[in-house]
Amino acid sequence: MPTRPWAAYAVQEPIVSAGRCSLIEAFGDLVRCQAGFQPHELPEIFEAPTDEGENDVCRRLVQLDAAFLTKQFVLGKIATFARPIGGGETVAIPPEHWEIDDPLPRFATGTYNAADWANVQAPQSHRIFVDTARFEEWLAGLKPPGPLNDRELDEALDPQLRASQAVAARRVKAVLEPQTKRAEPDAALSLSQSLTAGDELLTLPQVEALIKLKRSSIYAKIESDGFPQNILLGGRAVWKKSAVLAWVEEKAARGRKPID
Repeated sequence: MPTRPWAAYAVQEPIVSAGRCSLIEAFGDLVRCQAGFQPHELPEIFEAPTDEGENDVCRRLVQLDAAFLTKQFVLGKIATFARPIGGGETVAIPPEHWEIDDPLPRFATGTYNAADWANVQAPQSHRIFVDTARFEEWLAGLKPPGPLNDRELDEALDPQLRASQAVAARRVKAVLEPQTKRAEPDAALSLSQSLTAGDELLTLPQVEALIKLKRSSIYAKIESDGFPQNILLGGRAVWKKSAVLAWVEEKAARGRKPID
């Protein structure tokens, strides 16, 4: 078992529990969907020095996702469970065990001390699991952002989120550089450009429903098949509908099915 914080996201050990997924797996899915990072990037993000730039913005987005999911645990909307490290009986974690100031260390390791749960310095004794069905239902039900008023627009365009767009643009550049010159202007559009254009924005579940591809296939095609890069809006990953449809049309024009 990895002992370094966030190392478990790079290893992605398969951990089986009937009807439950590990907190590592669940949070990795949330971060991928909301912040636009791949889980294996988390160790690098959190081990990077404080730079008041991209790394700090990335860490802040992950912290927001952790707080967002913790709220669901506290409210009892998603059940969590604990199993002794190494194996043993799985028991429900009371929602009040999530009433802590800083839940991030739990997300970093996917573990906690069941007997001394409020002490983040206590030796970790149990792995944390999440009710798979409830989590997936909640994740799929995250609503897309609606029309923004002036105040919300100002918040969306604050410096931190503009910096997060630089992170996304950097990833797009890394993907496109090895390829032949093929214009994909929508992939690197800034958040402000997208909002100004008034284009419809789609969440990951909506993209999945539109093109009949699963989450893993969509992110794989971002890396290798020119699928549009997501845009971060308030920490949530969204796609321009026009860019997604343009990608589908391009595949059709080339005689290749986008669904493969």
